[in-house]
Amino acid sequence: MPDYPDTAVLEGIVNALIHRNYLELGSEVHIDMFDDRMEIYSPGGMLDGRKVQDLDLRNVSSRRRNPIIADIFNRLKYMDRRGSGFKKILDSYEFQGHYTEEMKPEFRSSNSEFWLILRNLNYNLNTIGNDLSAQIADNKMPIKNADKKVPIKTGLQLEKILQYLSEQEECSCRDICALLDVKERRARQLLQILQEQGKIEIIGANRTNIG
Repeated sequence: MPDYPDTAVLEGIVNALIHRNYLELGSEVHIDMFDDRMEIYSPGGMLDGRKVQDLDLRNVSSRRRNPIIADIFNRLKYMDRRGSGFKKILDSYEFQGHYTEEMKPEFRSSNSEFWLILRNLNYNLNTIGNDLSAQIADNKMPIKNADKKVPIKTGLQLEKILQYLSEQEECSCRDICALLDVKERRARQLLQILQEQGKIEIIGANRTNIG
């Protein structure tokens, strides 16, 4: 699974190039990469002087500092005319199966600068095998995780699957969808985690049993 949704990265870079203040000499759009996040910086704040962190990101009207550049990107099919870049970035994250509120993209601006901070979706998942397997084996998955290394929602879903398998011994992906009220893609993600931990065994194209 990708560290960042393609849509979020594309929208972030396109918006930075379209809306930057090209009158600010000596500055440029740049991307900083860290283990847990990506930061996209653009010279120039919101055109009307407002702070983006104070706005409802799903209801921000489109005001373009560089309409000609925006039109070129539109003709290249890199953006549309509805000013929906913020919404696309947020939706691309919320669509991910293991998304939590802590992974929500962050938008910040000042009078002369704009930042978009994208969280690495896989940064916390790397610790699932070490931190979660023992807790699930003992049926002692905590309601709260103090170090936040494992998303609470994912841990509870894994525990529920194991409890179900301990009673049924065998299930299908559709059974998990019904059990957790999730889509097939999410069910397969959870089963893959348990398989990698050695907790379950895939015994056919559609059937799973407890290991």
